[in-house]
Amino acid sequence: MRERGTYSDDVQLVLRINAGDHRAFDELFSRYKEVLYRHAYRMIPDVEVCNDIIQDVFLTIWTKHKTWHIKTSAISYLYQAVRNKVLDHISHEKVIDKYLGELTDFERNGQCYTEESVLERELLALIEENKSNLPPRTREIFEMNREQQLSYREIGEKLSISETTAKKQVHNALRYLRTKLTTLLFSILFLLFSFL
Repeated sequence: MRERGTYSDDVQLVLRINAGDHRAFDELFSRYKEVLYRHAYRMIPDVEVCNDIIQDVFLTIWTKHKTWHIKTSAISYLYQAVRNKVLDHISHEKVIDKYLGELTDFERNGQCYTEESVLERELLALIEENKSNLPPRTREIFEMNREQQLSYREIGEKLSISETTAKKQVHNALRYLRTKLTTLLFSILFLLFSFL
């Protein structure tokens, strides 16, 4: 039986790991854990995060050990895997920072960041998204009425159309948006009433 440290090269290690050899896997870990840790620490100087990243990389390798293949060398593969994990971590942290920044701004404006307000923001975002599918003229009239708070008569005067036409265009836009947003509206109502 082979003892730890007796595998001569990475190719042999990978083949043994493919076969489910725990000793080979342990040796791969022992052989490269320190250099990989230093590699990660240069990018993220956080002991716990670096240890977690190294463990995640090796856990992923063992999870797919039967199909794990390397094109160059084990260390090249491991360096790249650690780098990718580090970049994922940094990207995730940026997303969190962005979210917290938005949350701070939201609270600074004196608004309560409740589940209802989150749903309201989602609804408004979906309205904006679906509004772009409206015919240009209908969208223009809808925005003048709902966002600029212009009456049907004022819209008619600005666009040289009748008050009735302006009203009809706004109603057409609302009907279209209601159809598109029905599912979300039901979800919002369900959540709101479930907390009553």
